[in-house]
Amino acid sequence: MLAICGCSLASNFDHDNYISTEVFENSQLWQYNLGYDPKIYAQPGSSNLKIYTQVNQAIENSFDMCIVFLTYPTRINIAWQDSDGWNIESKFNWGKTDVVNEHEAPKEIQEYITKYYSEDLEILNGFVITEAIYWKLKQTGKPFYIFTNAFTDYIHKDWKIFEQPEIIHDGPRNLLKIIECQGDNVPNHLSLIGQTRAKNLVLSYINKKGWQDQFFVLL
Repeated sequence: MLAICGCSLASNFDHDNYISTEVFENSQLWQYNLGYDPKIYAQPGSSNLKIYTQVNQAIENSFDMCIVFLTYPTRINIAWQDSDGWNIESKFNWGKTDVVNEHEAPKEIQEYITKYYSEDLEILNGFVITEAIYWKLKQTGKPFYIFTNAFTDYIHKDWKIFEQPEIIHDGPRNLLKIIECQGDNVPNHLSLIGQTRAKNLVLSYINKKGWQDQFFVLL
């Protein structure tokens, strides 16, 4: 089984209702066309901390392979009430997150952003979380790759963890810059053309790095 962790760029139709007439079911998404049986842990709006909890959950549930897609640092973790899900009892699996948007966010989130949010601090958090994800997956002894994806532009040149061979400085996020790849009302924001290109992009890296050979050894 292939575990996939990340934000909306790696998510599926199971988390919300979408009304696209071009891409309308999971079987059309790139994640389901890599040649592996996927288990999607990725969720829309996830912060990098939330992605860390997805990785932890994937490890607990076991997997044959894992790919992780980092997200933007412009995300916040909402933990103002017990119902927000950031608690030990739930293993932090249901933690609430939101995208930093001072104009469209609810009033309480706008106030939080104004008073407490720091993009630089969240960039640092992203670095620390990436290190934690990397070593946590490394300890499993199973094949994995971390795509920097939406975090790529924020990586500091002195952060050596991003030089590891399992970390790939690319991701489906780059396809959103291409108009024909953009998809409206689709969980991962990609058109049908975008799905094909995302699949080819991901496979070009994992095949080049010999992941298929590792997979067959595990079998």
